[in-house]
Amino acid sequence: MTDDGPEKPPGADSGRPLKVLGWPGFSSENGNPYTRLLYEAMEMKGNVEVDGFTMFEPFQRRYDVWHVHWPEDFLSYRSPVAAYFYVAAELFLFAWARLSGTRLVWTVHDLGPHESYHPQLERLFWPLFLPMVDGIISLSETAREEAYDRFPVLRSVPSAIVPHGHYRTAYPESVSKGESRRQSGLDPEAPVMLFVGRIRPYKNVVPLVQTFRQWEKPEARLVVAGNPVSDDLGGRVQATAEGDARVRTALRFIEEDEMPALIAGADLVVLPYESIMHSGSALLALSYDRPILVPDRGAMTELQGRVGRDWVRTYTGELTPSVLADGMEWARTTDRAAQAPVDDLDWPRLARQTVALYRRVLEAHD
Repeated sequence: MTDDGPEKPPGADSGRPLKVLGWPGFSSENGNPYTRLLYEAMEMKGNVEVDGFTMFEPFQRRYDVWHVHWPEDFLSYRSPVAAYFYVAAELFLFAWARLSGTRLVWTVHDLGPHESYHPQLERLFWPLFLPMVDGIISLSETAREEAYDRFPVLRSVPSAIVPHGHYRTAYPESVSKGESRRQSGLDPEAPVMLFVGRIRPYKNVVPLVQTFRQWEKPEARLVVAGNPVSDDLGGRVQATAEGDARVRTALRFIEEDEMPALIAGADLVVLPYESIMHSGSALLALSYDRPILVPDRGAMTELQGRVGRDWVRTYTGELTPSVLADGMEWARTTDRAAQAPVDDLDWPRLARQTVALYRRVLEAHD
C-alpha cells in the first residue's frame, strides 16, 4: 500500500520494475541451467527484478509474479513424511503469496511427477494447486493441448507458448570430434551413439543398452552418461552393460566442463524415452550440433518441424536394433549444415515472451 491507495500493478505504462520470484531461480543445482538462463536474460532486458526462491522469501517481500516450474517434484520424494511436509509447505506458501496479491504462473514442463510414490497425495495436490494458478506457460502447442486435456481448469487462465531455449551459452565451447575421440580413447572412425542426461526409469536406458547389444555391429559404440535417480536403477544399467565392451558407462553427475568433449565424440544422441513431452537433453545435443534420435511422442514432432528433419529423426513403436542402425546411417550420411538452426531459441527472445505473459496475467487481475 502507498499513501495514495493500493500499489498499481506494473503494466506496460508502469515505471517501477516488475518483481518476480523464480522457483527454481538462478541455481543450477539440479544440473539444468534452464531457469538461470531465462532469468538472467530477463534481468538484462531491464525493468524486471528476479529473486531466486528461498523458503522465507514470500514472507519477506511482496512480488508481482511467482513463477514456478516443477511444483510436482515433491511427489517424487520416496519418504512419505518428507513428501507430505513439502507439499503442504509449498501449497501454504502459494496461498499466502496469492493473498498478498502475488500472481502464480506455472511453466508446465510435465503433467505429473517422473516417479509418483504417493498417489493419494497426488490426488490431493492437483485440486488444491490448480485453482491457484493465474497463468501458464507451455514449451509447445502439443504440450499445452495435453495440459488442457488433463487439467481443463487451465483453459480459463492466460497462457503462452514459450519454447525451450538452447544451451549454446550455458556450457563451455565445443571441441572437435577428433579431439574428443582422442581424449576418450574411442576409434576416430567408430559409429558412436550417446545417451546423456539424468537417468530415470521412463527414459528407457536399460532397454536402450539391451537393444544396442542386439545390434550386430562390432565397431559400434554406445556411451551412457548421467546420474541415475536411484542406486537400484544405476545397478541395473551397469549390469545390463557388463559383458559387452562396446558399451561405456559414466553413471554419475556430468560436470559442465565435461559436456563439450562428451557430446562432440558422438555421431548420434539417442533419447528413447517411454513418455516424453520435452527434453532438455535434446536441446543440449542440438546446441552442440549433434543430431538426435527420439520417439515420435510428445512435442518431438514439433521440435523436428522447428529445426528440420536433418537434425531430428523420430521413430514409432519400440526401439529395435534396426531403428538404431537406420538412425546411425542417417546421422553419418545426411548432408546437414555445420550448426543446428536453434538461433531463434535464444534466451533474450524467450525472456521477452515470458514477461509478456506475466503482464497479461497482471492485467487480467487489474
